[in-house]
Amino acid sequence: MIDYGLLMSVIVAWAASSFAWRVHPPDTFDSTVSALDVLLVPGFVGLVVGRLSTLALDDPRAIGSISDMIVIRSGVEFWPAVAAAALMVAWSARRSNVHPVARVAALAPVAMVAYGGYEAACLFRDGCYGPPTPVVLTPDGLSTPMLPVGILMGASAIAAAVLVRWLGERGWPSGAIVSVAVALIGLILSIGSIWLPKVGGGLSRQHRTSIVITIVAGLATGALLMLGARRATERATP
Repeated sequence: MIDYGLLMSVIVAWAASSFAWRVHPPDTFDSTVSALDVLLVPGFVGLVVGRLSTLALDDPRAIGSISDMIVIRSGVEFWPAVAAAALMVAWSARRSNVHPVARVAALAPVAMVAYGGYEAACLFRDGCYGPPTPVVLTPDGLSTPMLPVGILMGASAIAAAVLVRWLGERGWPSGAIVSVAVALIGLILSIGSIWLPKVGGGLSRQHRTSIVITIVAGLATGALLMLGARRATERATP
């Protein structure tokens, strides 16, 4: 059975990343390649790793069962998926004689736009959940209008992608670009997860992980910028 909501979400994410690629093509890629060419394999690897991570944490016995593994809607760990996809991009960079971190940094805004498109495509899945509001959107199966947190998260991710692209053009080092991109997405997830549905009264695993990732990536960004400034000073000193 085809999950049309998930299929449409993937199509929206692909369309968003393709548009971003056309508007501002990453500068470490050949002009003949497209967003689909670059993102397809890393995206698939990230999806597999994220799904296996969820099964390993929630139900290790399901690993090896194809029927259980392919039910993507039942959970994909976001950050292991991101890490796996980034490692694939870095590995392919070495094959192209491009610095791995520079390649990941160049692709970061496009990937952020793809993520934003996926979040905003909650309209095609089960509806966009959030806190009750007098008049906005009513998710399928409910009678109470809700603030569409997924759409707001998607818009925030796209805005963050524009900021990351601008910082790259301002000369930020590649490492700082990667870490600030991670910090911004982590911040969006950390804030958005407050209003997204979850089981139980505490923070979800993804919510807790996103908070930690945001703090670590933010500190790494500051450290990398300080290191870059120190090196620039040393080079300028006679």
